[in-house]
Amino acid sequence: MEKYFVTIFGIGFSKFAPGTLGSIFGVLFFYFCYNFFSKNYMLFFLFIFLIFIISWHYTYVYVLKNRIHDPSEVIIDEFLGQLISLTPILFLNIFKLEKVNFFELMVLSFLLFRFFDILKPWPIYIVDKLRTSLSILLDDVIAGIFSSIILFIYLLWI
Repeated sequence: MEKYFVTIFGIGFSKFAPGTLGSIFGVLFFYFCYNFFSKNYMLFFLFIFLIFIISWHYTYVYVLKNRIHDPSEVIIDEFLGQLISLTPILFLNIFKLEKVNFFELMVLSFLLFRFFDILKPWPIYIVDKLRTSLSILLDDVIAGIFSSIILFIYLLWI
């Protein structure tokens, strides 16, 4: 069960950029659920929280069974971080912007998240060096928060 969850139904076993595929899955999930979550944003936050708790447990079990810290096939952390990165898009109604392109914002969010996830600036780097199942998730959560903050500032600016 945990293998299918942490690899997002086996997508993580792809030979081609599994982390990027996990992020793309997050963008697609957000796109298809946008109408629901934009009207029920508290449910979106609850969903992220539940995915985080379940991911923490299943990642711990998966890493314990396979005896490898942060295996590349574990991509639930990229999915989670990408969802956090996309959060400001839920509040487009509040900004009342006329020139905003929904798809451009999703691409920007994706690129920002991948930038922070790959380069791992401080404090992401420090969290990434910890060898716990929590650190596997937290580095991507922090990357998602950084991306979300920049996207939010961008929305305020335009």
